[in-house]
Amino acid sequence: MRTINLSVGSKQIGKSLTWAYPYGQKFGTFMIPTYQLTVSGADNKGQALSRVFEVLRFGIQCEKGGSPKVVGLADQQTHIIKAWIPTYTVHSASSLEMGAWQVYDNFLIHDGPDDPKQEVYASVGCIEICNGPQGFDQFNDFIISLSGTTKSSRPAQLAEIGQSKKMIITYQRATRPAYTNVP
Repeated sequence: MRTINLSVGSKQIGKSLTWAYPYGQKFGTFMIPTYQLTVSGADNKGQALSRVFEVLRFGIQCEKGGSPKVVGLADQQTHIIKAWIPTYTVHSASSLEMGAWQVYDNFLIHDGPDDPKQEVYASVGCIEICNGPQGFDQFNDFIISLSGTTKSSRPAQLAEIGQSKKMIITYQRATRPAYTNVP
């Protein structure tokens, strides 16, 4: 298995509609920034490859009886991906793209809005892969192409990558962004 590096940037590159998860729908819709996630490694021929994905990095959380607040990992930090979770489904929107990568605890990498300016997803700090259709599936296809997996089926490939401890994510230090209400 080959090492795969993921780096979540600190500069805002776009915008995404969202709502305050899980109890903040009464506050309406918000706009938050999107960020760049760069995935890099080498293919089976040893050629260095990288690809950039637009992602949600921060989200807006609203606990029962509380007010909306921005959440997510803001400090510079690096983690080894712990596992592939094949049964994970997005909680805040409808998605056919199953599964998630576990960064640690409940911080995951999973499907996000195909069109972040039109589709409303909510997050409490997971990395959500945008731009589709099937943006998360494209992300996973690229991960597989960099991995060196020896398994033949897609589910087995993703599981092997998750168990390999060869996928590393670095979060660049970023300021938690402000959000704006969308009328």
